[in-house]
Amino acid sequence: MKTRVIVALLLTPLLFVVLYFTPPWVLPLTISAVSMLAVHELLGVTNFVLKLRIMMYSLVFTGMIPVFDYFDLPSELNLLCVFLFIILLFIEGLADPENVTFEIVGGTFIASYMIPTFFCSVMHVFQTDNGKFAVLFVFIIPIMTDIFAMFTGMLFGKRKLLPSISPKKTVEGSIGGIAGSMVFCVAYGFVLRYIFSFYVDFVLIAALSLAGSVIGQIGDLSLSFIKRRFNVKDFGAIIPGHGGVLDRFDSLLFVAPLVEITLRTFDVVWT
Repeated sequence: MKTRVIVALLLTPLLFVVLYFTPPWVLPLTISAVSMLAVHELLGVTNFVLKLRIMMYSLVFTGMIPVFDYFDLPSELNLLCVFLFIILLFIEGLADPENVTFEIVGGTFIASYMIPTFFCSVMHVFQTDNGKFAVLFVFIIPIMTDIFAMFTGMLFGKRKLLPSISPKKTVEGSIGGIAGSMVFCVAYGFVLRYIFSFYVDFVLIAALSLAGSVIGQIGDLSLSFIKRRFNVKDFGAIIPGHGGVLDRFDSLLFVAPLVEITLRTFDVVWT
């Protein structure tokens, strides 16, 4: 617990530096690096990458997505990259069908496409009107859900949520996480209203935090499902006290697209 807190206190300022005190191009490069680490962890844990070439194809494809997204390159070029990546994966399968199965081809593509695409939502939210304020919802929702779920579960947890997938998670902890997320998001809304003078749609913020907390927990459980399937405790050990990149950002990976969808659907959370 002590190590987790110390690392979290160190990572938080680094996050703010990348978002608010570096040139705009640093964010897509950071997302590329984080995505590549996450894909490397996932493909390594699942043993989907049995050949160095497949790992190289996957990491190059993963790293290109945020950069292409940031520079808004033609859709034809994006399609070409996806097309070539799929072709290369199937060539590996055709050359060695005993070891490179369809499950490996499909799983490698899903991981290499989903992770950077979902992480890119952080950049998209930041680039919206008032995005430097809106992007904090991407972090507040999963962080507060995680903290309140942990402490509520420790204090009141009795009924297991999905014991076969995540034995420590409880129904009470899940509800506590949702409540904590909503309280902090609404509190942040008050900060935006009374300190920065935004008109805040508190109903939308409450709905977003509720849905985001639920989706974040689904994301957490989904990646726990993968770890259970392959009998591993963590995806990696790059972050002391937290495990791998995916162990730390599993909920955020799913929350970020939801926040982006909400902003695009309702134009802005506040005006």
